[in-house]
Amino acid sequence: MTALIEAVDVCKHYPVETGGFLRRTTTPLRAVDSVSLRVEAGETLGLVGESGCGKSTLGRLTIRLLSATSGTIRFAGQDIGALEGKALRAVRRSMQIVFQDPYGSLNPRMTVEDIVSEPLAIHGEGASAANRVADMLSLVGLPARARDRFPHEFSGGQRQRIGIARALILKPKFVVCDEPVSALDVSVQAQIVNLLQDLQGELGLTYLFIAHDLGVVKHISTRVAVMYLGKVVEVAAKDTLYAAPKHPYTRGLIASVPVTHPSQRARGRAERKRLDGDIPSALNPPSGCRFHTRCPLVQSICREREPPTTEPAPGHLVACHLAT
Repeated sequence: MTALIEAVDVCKHYPVETGGFLRRTTTPLRAVDSVSLRVEAGETLGLVGESGCGKSTLGRLTIRLLSATSGTIRFAGQDIGALEGKALRAVRRSMQIVFQDPYGSLNPRMTVEDIVSEPLAIHGEGASAANRVADMLSLVGLPARARDRFPHEFSGGQRQRIGIARALILKPKFVVCDEPVSALDVSVQAQIVNLLQDLQGELGLTYLFIAHDLGVVKHISTRVAVMYLGKVVEVAAKDTLYAAPKHPYTRGLIASVPVTHPSQRARGRAERKRLDGDIPSALNPPSGCRFHTRCPLVQSICREREPPTTEPAPGHLVACHLAT
């Protein structure tokens, strides 16, 4: 398959002042640290991990809502970090984002028509806005009368449909879905996930789907990447990753997914160990493997050397000294 998005050794560090008044120093917070990742055209790559691991930061880097500290991000083979002005704007229309919070991501003073048509106005296509907004609202399952109403008049799921319509109005190729269902009720989550899948098939979209709910990710994703403390530790096809995870952190995440059937729950307790301990600070990450402070299989090499990323099976990447 062809990579639509390719990240190579991407870092995003934030300078943080630490220490007292007389000994103030600047320390980098390593939100994303030397990440290499590919998103293939037409697929949905799920990106999972605990809160604060760098998922949303990486998502924003892929569409240059944030600029990388170092490394390269290519969209359709073009280095987006090197683009400026008109060249950057031309590429931006092909990369959009659906935000997590449907309550905070929409301007409460703008009507739905103004919200959805704003990208058209920014890119000089305002003349065709009326018809295109109507078509897009219909596509995401909202009635035509919604265009004259304000965000506060809609439910959370309807607001997220408005956000999806805004993201798709420019007919992008790549969409970052940044935890788009985490703020919604479970029944509404299913509706939005199904809508995203339908739109992907109809419009030929490529998704980076960021979430912490592994059940949702398993349902929608083609492949899954697992992040821990700014690093991608495992990437595999979803069926492979859920059936035979190779990184201890991935196993811990999967073991944390609630199981409803009593017999499956008992077997899961016997086979898998859940995650213990807290995530270390990104201001002072552990040496060697960053997961070694919580890993039940830790060995001395894990504390001393950072594990390389290997491919124990075709298409299955893992950064662990113990992976086979």
